[in-house]
Amino acid sequence: MKTAVKEIKVGLNFGSGIQSVGRLAIRNSIIYFEYDEAFLQSNLEISPIKLSLKRGVIELPKNPFEGLAGVFNDSLPDGWGRLLLIVY
Repeated sequence: MKTAVKEIKVGLNFGSGIQSVGRLAIRNSIIYFEYDEAFLQSNLEISPIKLSLKRGVIELPKNPFEGLAGVFNDSLPDGWGRLLLIVY
């Protein structure tokens, strides 16, 4: 039985523990992101052009990264990795 994922929490770890960045959610095939309030105070830009530091929910565009901001898409398996996941 599959369980639906309601949200994915995003964090950074520079060696001193996980710092909460925000959360991703999907609704009607559209992906949304919202920064954690504490992370906004850090002024650390993880994707300054496409995902600027601001409050509120951000709707991510469908292209070019299948609905994800590039900073998140880069952490996923590439084509070869996806093929391995499907086969095994």
